[in-house]
Formats: sequence, structure tokens, C-alpha cells
Amino acid sequence: MAMVWEQGELFPSANKADIAKTKMLLRKYPDMMLIVNGLQVRTELSADEEAILKKWGPTIKNMELAIESIIDDEVKQIMKYRFISRNPRKAAVTRWSSFTDRSLDRKIQEGIESVAGTLKLLGII
Repeated sequence: MAMVWEQGELFPSANKADIAKTKMLLRKYPDMMLIVNGLQVRTELSADEEAILKKWGPTIKNMELAIESIIDDEVKQIMKYRFISRNPRKAAVTRWSSFTDRSLDRKIQEGIESVAGTLKLLGII
């Protein structure tokens, strides 16, 4: 997969399509994680199950790496709470009550963009 980078850019920038794909992956992360964990404990897998494990296993690990790579600790904690721990937006608004709901949404968007940039750099999206 060839990546086109802007001249002078150290890392590729995530575009709108990359960000949309990242949102979809973050929403599916909990279900993907449950399936991968379930498949990993089995002794025998069908060809389809092996294919899912081979595809989703690295994707999950890279998504976790991307979230851990977020520099802003507050944004990182929000992303973990919202997507990894699978808490609803309303619970996040309550937990981070020092923010307005719009400010929290901006932090989440910043986190999604950061994750998208890392996933793009890793060749996942």
C-alpha cells in the first residue's frame, strides 16, 4: 500500500475517510475483542475462524497501541473509558463533568484523530 505524504510531514495525516474508518473500528472494538479472546482459547478452529483471528488480532493490538500513544493523558483516559471500556457518551459526560458536553466531544474527536493518524502510520487504515 503506497502512502502519499505531504512534503515536510514526518507522519501521514489522517483524512476524513481514515477518521470515519477509525470511528467504525472503535465502535466495533469491544465485539472484536470478545470474539478474538473466545477464538484464542479454542484448541481447534475452522478456516474462517483462523482468518478472523489472523486479521482481527493484530488490528486490536494496533488499536490499543494507538490509544496508548495519545500524548494528552486526559484524552487518552477519555478514549479508554469511552471505547475500550465501552461506556456510553452520557456516562463520559457525567464522569468528566468539569467539561461541557461539547468540550468532551471535542476531546473525543481529538482522540479519534490521533488514533486514526497512528493507524494510518501502521498501515491499518
